[in-house]
Amino acid sequence: MQGLHSDQSALQEPLLAAELPENDNVASENEDASPASNKDIVLPACCCRQEPLAVNHNVLLNLVLSLTYGVSNSLWNGTAYAAYLKQLGNDRNGPLGNIEAANGLASLLTALPVGYLADKIGRSKVIAAGGVLLLITAVLQIGVLEWVGTSNDLSEHQEARALVLMGIIMALWGVGDGIVDGPASALYADSTPEGQRSVYYNYLFAAYISASAVGPVVSIILFQTLGDDWDLYHLRIVIYVGLGMEIFNALLMMLFDDKKSLDETTSTAPREVVGDECETRQTQENGHCEVGEFETRPREDGNIEVVTSQTEPLSQSESSSYCLSQKWIPYIVFSQGLILAIGSGMTVKFFPLFFKDEVGMSPSQVQVVYFIVPLVMVIASTIGSKLAASGFGRVQTTLLFSSLGVSLLYCMVFFKSYLDAHPFILVPVYVLRTSLMNASYPLTESILMDYVPKEERGRWKSLDSVAAFGWCGSAALGGMIADKYDYTYTFLITAIIQTTGIAVWALLLPLVPREEGNGGGLLNDNATPAEEREGVRTNQTNLEEPLLINN
Repeated sequence: MQGLHSDQSALQEPLLAAELPENDNVASENEDASPASNKDIVLPACCCRQEPLAVNHNVLLNLVLSLTYGVSNSLWNGTAYAAYLKQLGNDRNGPLGNIEAANGLASLLTALPVGYLADKIGRSKVIAAGGVLLLITAVLQIGVLEWVGTSNDLSEHQEARALVLMGIIMALWGVGDGIVDGPASALYADSTPEGQRSVYYNYLFAAYISASAVGPVVSIILFQTLGDDWDLYHLRIVIYVGLGMEIFNALLMMLFDDKKSLDETTSTAPREVVGDECETRQTQENGHCEVGEFETRPREDGNIEVVTSQTEPLSQSESSSYCLSQKWIPYIVFSQGLILAIGSGMTVKFFPLFFKDEVGMSPSQVQVVYFIVPLVMVIASTIGSKLAASGFGRVQTTLLFSSLGVSLLYCMVFFKSYLDAHPFILVPVYVLRTSLMNASYPLTESILMDYVPKEERGRWKSLDSVAAFGWCGSAALGGMIADKYDYTYTFLITAIIQTTGIAVWALLLPLVPREEGNGGGLLNDNATPAEEREGVRTNQTNLEEPLLINN
């Protein structure tokens, strides 16, 4: 089978193999294939493609899980659940924020243990255990909703008990979500080749976000059929439908297989490079970076030393002033994600309530907004991936999109009176803002996975749960601020915090090459110095390649 070559800008089905043999010997062909390909599932030809398609086992499962997970979460853990908790809490935002905080705290406490277990005993075993947990949690959630009922006549004691039970269940969801976002995503990275991961993550992201549009459509149908009202009865029906789909998620999580991941021999010590922010120009022919009168050259230990144009090595202090180590890339990506999560948590869960309470939209109207958002997000994500692959760069594309998204949030703050009175302008501004802030997810994930050794990916992906804690922890603060002031006040704080996160992301400009897979990522242990100077392409020649909403 032919691999995907260097041209990725058109996103021409890197998930899929080229033509398969027309004989019946497909199975043996797969067995003899390179371990780097490992595409062991053959999908039959369909109306849109004449040839069968070969896909990696874990890649296919992750894509299907993204679809079902997106549908179920957009149904029960979106607008309907936020409105349900606010009504249960006597029209206060605080209980919603506190329950979200419980979700994040559980993710934080279990993140590293889950990641450690995934790296030690196997990702598929931990993912399967997460599937059992999701199934049990869904049953408990339905039981609590039945106990609460649909009336608003609960005593103060009963209301407090109901909210505590909701918080405990949301904590269990936090552990389960951490497994999906951690070990499952790490296994997805293990099953995709370096240099093409941003394309794969764009497919994963598109699958989840597109599926997220299904939930609002189902909700609109239910609301229009049963009554377009913000009452517990109608909200609970929508939540039930979403929880019922969790059984499919649980079953899928029991089918992953570590043995189907790609063989990957990489160095655990990233190289040191000088990037464009240090006024460099990379010469792709020889793999050297020149900085004014100095240039960098690879050493046998995998690092790069800075020498003068006369090839005289610089002192250690002079060299360090020009070289920035790639080992910091995962820490910068994580720090930026944590900062953005802290800012986003103050507003994201409250946007539906903002449209409900301050703009005066009906349930169906709010769901129309959340039907449009995922579709625009997929378009923006695809544009971002193509822009990054065209030579603009993954870091640069993410910086551009995030800056535009935060600018639109500032517009929602400073032009509040006008936009609230003109929802037909407010909604497009919100849709574009949310789409731009989330569209670069596949790029950030691919950068992180490119610069983390395979044996450590489970732990690094589980650290996403720490960011989730920042997101949910700030949701508690956002609820209190919204109750004391208004939603716009929280929007302003979010915009300021996210501006800080963008500044942190800019630190990656001199560290990550603009061309994905061209000298970036971890080096092959077995690569010769000559291969390293060629851009470390030896691992790519035969290889073929992204919440409800987090921001």
